[in-house]
Amino acid sequence: METTIWILKGVIALLFTFTGVNKIFLPKTKLLDKGMKGLEDLDEKQIKLAGLLEVAGAFGLILPTLLNIYPILSAISALCLGLTMIVAGWINYKLKLSILPNIVIFIICIFIAYWGLK
Repeated sequence: METTIWILKGVIALLFTFTGVNKIFLPKTKLLDKGMKGLEDLDEKQIKLAGLLEVAGAFGLILPTLLNIYPILSAISALCLGLTMIVAGWINYKLKLSILPNIVIFIICIFIAYWGLK
């Protein structure tokens, strides 16, 4: 089971790192062109901050367990990333976009958090 958790952590960390780096370095118009329609109502600074928090969450998901320094922080990070999926899902729902990816990512994050707190 430990291997499964590490694989899930890696996938989620890569996902959030990729989207976070895009939000940090790409202009809003490029992000909207890439399909990130939920960012329409946010300004550039808010998008950059969201990207920075996503990258920080991805590192928080992996590093505490990997370095064995307060491994509970990985579970907390997974919970926080899961909460971002609730917000993203709500925005996608209001824009009549698919919320299925948000639900799947949320469930994985909650599973990682549960396993880390167990």
